[in-house]
Amino acid sequence: MMMNIALIYDNLKYQNETAMLLDDAGFTVNFTFATDSHWFAAIKEDKPDMLVISVAKPNDSLIQQLKILKDEVICPVVVLANESDHEVVETVVMAGADSCVTGEISIERIRNLIQINLARFKVTCGRLEEIQELNKNIEVLENRLNDRKDIERAKGLLMNSYRMNENDAYNAMRRMAMDTGNKLGEVARNLISMSKVLN
Repeated sequence: MMMNIALIYDNLKYQNETAMLLDDAGFTVNFTFATDSHWFAAIKEDKPDMLVISVAKPNDSLIQQLKILKDEVICPVVVLANESDHEVVETVVMAGADSCVTGEISIERIRNLIQINLARFKVTCGRLEEIQELNKNIEVLENRLNDRKDIERAKGLLMNSYRMNENDAYNAMRRMAMDTGNKLGEVARNLISMSKVLN
């Protein structure tokens, strides 16, 4: 399976072993970075399909970087921690990794792990897109509602100040909008602002 995999490691032994494991599972590592390098910036720029972190045990610095990476939603993150520790898995996953495996890992398991996390990541990205679309729709509706409120308020000001009826006030605002090239809501807000200054 052709994928752009980035490997982060804390020593050359883990780099070589993990790269060979991934190769045996049918994946190729395209980029490798030491944990003490500027890998975070490189990941943000290159946007790999998968990030595999192979370390003896995740330290505090790595945990902090995972927390930041979680907010970026760049790619799935799998952490392979060589030292078996039940607390490591929870800490790493809570920090933002999609999966964490401690101790030895087989070729079949790493293959399944990567495929599962890719599938999960696609679902997550799809849900994020849906949420963003909903937020845009909510923003549009809120803007329309605010425009309507401002238009009604501005109409009231024109009706009171110039003894206009509702239709005349609305038509006057429409003419102003056409003459200035502004939207009706913006014209309404300008009228409201002017009335505050004048009063």
